[in-house]
Amino acid sequence: MNDVSRGLEDVMRILVYGDSNSWGYLDDGTGIRCVDRWPQVMARVMRQAGIKVELIEECLPGRTTTADDPREGPQFNGMTPFLPILLSHKPLDHVIIMLGTNDLKSRFHRNATVIADGVMALTDVAAKTPCGRGSWTAPETPNVTVICPPILGSRADNPDWDRYEEWLEGRSKSELLPDLLKSACAASAIGFIDGNLDATSSSLDPIHWDGNTHIQFGRAVAAKLPMQA
Repeated sequence: MNDVSRGLEDVMRILVYGDSNSWGYLDDGTGIRCVDRWPQVMARVMRQAGIKVELIEECLPGRTTTADDPREGPQFNGMTPFLPILLSHKPLDHVIIMLGTNDLKSRFHRNATVIADGVMALTDVAAKTPCGRGSWTAPETPNVTVICPPILGSRADNPDWDRYEEWLEGRSKSELLPDLLKSACAASAIGFIDGNLDATSSSLDPIHWDGNTHIQFGRAVAAKLPMQA
């Protein structure tokens, strides 16, 4: 084993697969990426605890689980690039998937069950892809954790909100996702974290979070993830 391989063995390689809330889009509407977005905070806290972490962020605002976006384009379908992304970042120790929020948009006509099924279809790919430890041809797969995205904020139900029609009935569907995903992950032996325990959507923007929420959320995931690694 050479020195490069030996050094890599000591590092936990974590891939975060998400949408705008993992990319770091804040509730202030500026579109400027948050430096202290939750994946970065998670990795920093784990390193401070003595865990060597290499963070890989594959997060795209607007990304769905398995649906082409009829308005924005097929590139936002989370399933389409997922397999090559996993393989290109081999070796991976852990894959974190937090998607489903964009599927709530009214133009997708998806109910909560279909959205949960989309998340689980992604976990199935991750759990079966030989992108874990070892050589390129090794069969090892990574550990997988689903984070249920927080329920949409109450402003999503306010007709005065400028994006009300786009997210019509999204909040009520988002309220069903925690139980659906928890049950599905348990049945598939996939790690599960309920994002609602550590984050709430902003009162300004019912889809996104403020900076303090990112910090709080990143710390919480850092505390929970090693127990599932």
